[in-house]
Amino acid sequence: MSTDHDANAPGDFQQSGIERFDFLMTRYLAGDASNAENQELRQLTENGYEFRFREWLDAHSDTDSSEINLPGKAREEILTNILGTARPKAGRATMWWSWAAAVILALGGVMWLTLRSSQTARVNITHNEQPSRQDQPQVVRGKQFLTLPDGSTVLMNEHAELTYSPASFRNGSRDVTLRGEAYFDIAHDPTKPFRVKSGTVVTRVLGTAFNVNMQKDKVVVTVTRGLVEVGSAQRVYAKIKPDEQITVNTRTERYNTASVSAIEETAWKDAYLVLDNIDLEKAGQLIGEHYGVKLTFSRAEVRKCRITASFLHHENLDTVLTVLTKMIGASYTIENGNVSIEGGSCD
Repeated sequence: MSTDHDANAPGDFQQSGIERFDFLMTRYLAGDASNAENQELRQLTENGYEFRFREWLDAHSDTDSSEINLPGKAREEILTNILGTARPKAGRATMWWSWAAAVILALGGVMWLTLRSSQTARVNITHNEQPSRQDQPQVVRGKQFLTLPDGSTVLMNEHAELTYSPASFRNGSRDVTLRGEAYFDIAHDPTKPFRVKSGTVVTRVLGTAFNVNMQKDKVVVTVTRGLVEVGSAQRVYAKIKPDEQITVNTRTERYNTASVSAIEETAWKDAYLVLDNIDLEKAGQLIGEHYGVKLTFSRAEVRKCRITASFLHHENLDTVLTVLTKMIGASYTIENGNVSIEGGSCD
């Protein structure tokens, strides 16, 4: 059932930010970065500069591992723990992930790979009295899973672009600008509405989960949980509930509401594996469902370790298990669809 109705550019990264990221990455790879610089590099990567991080990794992915200028521990991680003592011939994707995993492990959490025994697995940014680089507008592009300053999460589809201001979030304005498609899970705050601006269309919520898809001449909003208000700066078009969808023509401002299956309409996100601050027992269930295997842990206490990780590029099971086990200091074996995780700890 549907109803028709009538209704009367984010900027790029600041060059100084890229220059700062490149400076920190250069110092990190040379082994000269301080702990504070490593933390800043990690924060930049997790707050909009993952595309630059990937460019650095891509630049090394075809390089022989003996020539990669990594700090000692990361180099050893590649040569012994990930690639093995004798590096096999590998394709570009395999080399990229091997190199990335070493940097991830050395930085202790870049690209949202973090582990905690009990506390939430998030990066806490220290706010200085003077404006920091993290206060600048952030532009995040491509397939990403990110946590916004208010705790809301965003899973971005390919070619999407999200712009937001960390400083504005701290000052009570929860506004983001979206191009492309993204799935939002919003932290509830009745005093601070969350607004997604897609061209002239504004989606307003207090705390809910919904999908926004901005296309050439239309914006499509689908709700999976809660209540969403969709309109323009001047008026409200409609309020939609779970399993409802609104499509707005951005040229004519005509809109259509319809009953849909939200699960089917947001099926694109099922191709991604997102482990968002969950214990390893739950992570094992999600990995098992995603790859059609069953995970078991030899140590009961390890199942309670909390983990945050996102795999958004069709990584194979071995890649996921390699990263997972490196994070907890464990090993794994696969036999007849059964994965055994041996050893490990939350420390």
